[in-house]
Amino acid sequence: MQIQRIQTLYIFLAVVAMAIFIIVPYGEVDFISNQPVVTEKLYTMTEYGILIPAAAALLLMIVDIFMYSNIGLQKTVLTIAMLLTLCCIAVVCFTLFKQAEAEGMEARFTVWDILLPIAAILQIMAISAINKDIKRLKSYDRIR
Repeated sequence: MQIQRIQTLYIFLAVVAMAIFIIVPYGEVDFISNQPVVTEKLYTMTEYGILIPAAAALLLMIVDIFMYSNIGLQKTVLTIAMLLTLCCIAVVCFTLFKQAEAEGMEARFTVWDILLPIAAILQIMAISAINKDIKRLKSYDRIR
């Protein structure tokens, strides 16, 4: 059986974006002190507050790809994954700005942080495509 629905492609691309985000550094921190500036990269694998929702969203989206036969459940699982992705965005921003400033560090985003909003946008596009499929199925049922 072939999977030929566009939301599957959107979910797959969101999975790829989230998997890359988990592997690459999400920020850089400069330690400000009397000594020379030391720059340290922050990885998702070492921050459990970011790793847990990111990994949970990734697993839910992988499972969601194969739930094409139950559209309602697929939409629910994808909505939960999108909420976890938004949670990851909030935790990254909190970690880089509030926590780093409180500890006397200067934090910066990296180029790779764009992957989280891209994943969220792809998830929104997938939910929109699922809603179109639901409308189409309801119209076919009405015609029958």
